[in-house]
Amino acid sequence: MKVYILYGSATGNAEYIAKDLAASINNASSSADALPFTSADCMEMNHFKRKKLLETWSSPPDPSPTPSQIQNKHAVIAICSTTGNGDAPENASRFLRFLKKPPPAAAGASSSSPPLHRVAFAVLGLGDTNYDQFCASGKAIDRKLAEWGGTRAVPLACADEATGLEATVE
Repeated sequence: MKVYILYGSATGNAEYIAKDLAASINNASSSADALPFTSADCMEMNHFKRKKLLETWSSPPDPSPTPSQIQNKHAVIAICSTTGNGDAPENASRFLRFLKKPPPAAAGASSSSPPLHRVAFAVLGLGDTNYDQFCASGKAIDRKLAEWGGTRAVPLACADEATGLEATVE
């Protein structure tokens, strides 16, 4: 099963974490390590339209060769920092603005199905507790993915630059 890793990064921390995670998954898929994901596709959040991710996620995922609780959903990991006064980084701003709109109807689904009903997601927010809007972008993405019908695979994780990102990221 493929995992989609989307990142929004102003200083490079979220991008580094996302690309490192994608490399780990892609390298492990060619070894004997058993992971739930066979490959990772890593990209800036703002590339979601160019890559036609909403269309992809509205279709059933390819069958997984290994049994899994989320095999009937697309796996999405979002890693996003917060800049300024609670703002999304430039390479995530269009994605977050899009999610803040009312969700469109899911393609090929009944009118009552939300557009991300075939998505299981996890969000890592990066921030600094020295600022009032700690991890605001990550929190907003987590909330909106759930509102759009996504299934939260794990609770939102917020990493604090002030105390060190490493403990949460690991």
